[in-house]
Amino acid sequence: MIAIDTIISQFSTEEQQEFVKYLTYKNKRHDTKNVQLFKLLLANCSAKEIPKKLYGKDNKTAYHGLRKRLWSSLLDFMATQSLTHEVSSELDITKRILVARNLLQHKQFKTAFKVLEKAEKKARESLHFSLLNEVYHTQIQYAHTTPFAPPLETIIEKFTANQQDFLQEEKLNIAYSIIKENLQKVVYQGEVISFEALIKETYQRLDISEEIGLSYKSLYQLAQIVNSVASVNKDYFNVTSFILENYKDISNRLKQTDKHVFYHIKVLYLIANIFFRKKEFAESLHYLERMHVEMQKQKQRYYKSSLLTYQCLVALNHNYSGNSEIAIEMLEAVANVKKYDLEVMLDIHLSLIVFYFQQSEFKKAQQVLSKFYHTDKWYEEKAGVEWVVKKNLIELLLHIELGNISYVDSRFASFQRKYYPFLKKTGEQRVITFLKYVKQYYNKPEDVTDAVFKTSVEKSFEWKMPEKEDIFVMSFYAWLKAKMSKTPLYQTTLELVKN
Repeated sequence: MIAIDTIISQFSTEEQQEFVKYLTYKNKRHDTKNVQLFKLLLANCSAKEIPKKLYGKDNKTAYHGLRKRLWSSLLDFMATQSLTHEVSSELDITKRILVARNLLQHKQFKTAFKVLEKAEKKARESLHFSLLNEVYHTQIQYAHTTPFAPPLETIIEKFTANQQDFLQEEKLNIAYSIIKENLQKVVYQGEVISFEALIKETYQRLDISEEIGLSYKSLYQLAQIVNSVASVNKDYFNVTSFILENYKDISNRLKQTDKHVFYHIKVLYLIANIFFRKKEFAESLHYLERMHVEMQKQKQRYYKSSLLTYQCLVALNHNYSGNSEIAIEMLEAVANVKKYDLEVMLDIHLSLIVFYFQQSEFKKAQQVLSKFYHTDKWYEEKAGVEWVVKKNLIELLLHIELGNISYVDSRFASFQRKYYPFLKKTGEQRVITFLKYVKQYYNKPEDVTDAVFKTSVEKSFEWKMPEKEDIFVMSFYAWLKAKMSKTPLYQTTLELVKN
């Protein structure tokens, strides 16, 4: 069954009101129940309750027919809304081109070329390369007829450059798809590939040049690729300048039209996430504020779909800045939202478990963890192998703290069997080393404060420069360090992060 309720839950309040008006206007009969069904779905009524509320009895046949008609109306409404938001600038440019051509046919050359000049400016602002092509095509066609036209060679140069821009964007779109497809094999299937080699090979294959920051869409695609490499390599330090330079360049070149809001939001989130992973929390929060501003645009069209990812990253920044109460309060407020993106909600729940764990609120952490009732294989398919590894690590530490001895033994054996081969292939030997010492502590907790144990730990880990070290790697190591130094976990974590 199509998840209509999930789709409409993403509507802004204004969109909900507009859809009700649309249904009311469309209804030819007064007894049509589509508005009532829409409101029941918004109120999160269950599928079992709705037929009785609509018809006074369990009339499933009538309910499914009504639901199908509502879906059809929803499709029409969403299509109309998309056309209203997305095509307005394109329509304006197209109208100007058509008017200019009509004027040219009637030999009104001066006015026609002024109209074409305005169409060119608007098309450049929205980076609409195909319409720019139409502008230049028309200018070239009539350039020889009037002194009011720009020099022919100038138009030809612009036309040639525009064709290259258009082809470059299409090539980048293909490259993005190829690289993301291969990324799935790493994230969800545990395969090991060289991303640097893949990117180089793909760019060479498609003959992609270095001048690639064309629009927020292409920048988002590039940032996703670079972010994916950084995620695999646990190295966010070296990608910052690349993304920021391209972002500043495109922000200077491109006017903030509504056409770019969707990808602009996504680019700002990626930049904020990179700064968070680098432990530059003030910078991360700065870009999150800018993201929130963009989320308000287009009558909050993308607000709901972006809200959970925004809140989760804001909470992570607060937690590692020392504001754990704010972080926990933020995630508690959204942890039980009924309509959500599954992968985002899994991140929210896992982050909340970590926050509780760092505050020694082990029972609360266990309550959230109990919501993960699917198999590891299921979570691998939904969130990826790395997410499952993190879940299993925090689960092990939590049950050690709770003293669940028999459970810990079985989880150690299961984790070693399932994920040690993956960790070795991906070069994550430090996780295996960490678990070796966790097991030693679990078997003989009294040894953890011994000088021999501390020395062994210090010699066993290879650390990167503090500014390059991954924040989540630090978070797990902080638990072991807190045990060795007999200090509170959260305080130890903050000291490690702040160096």
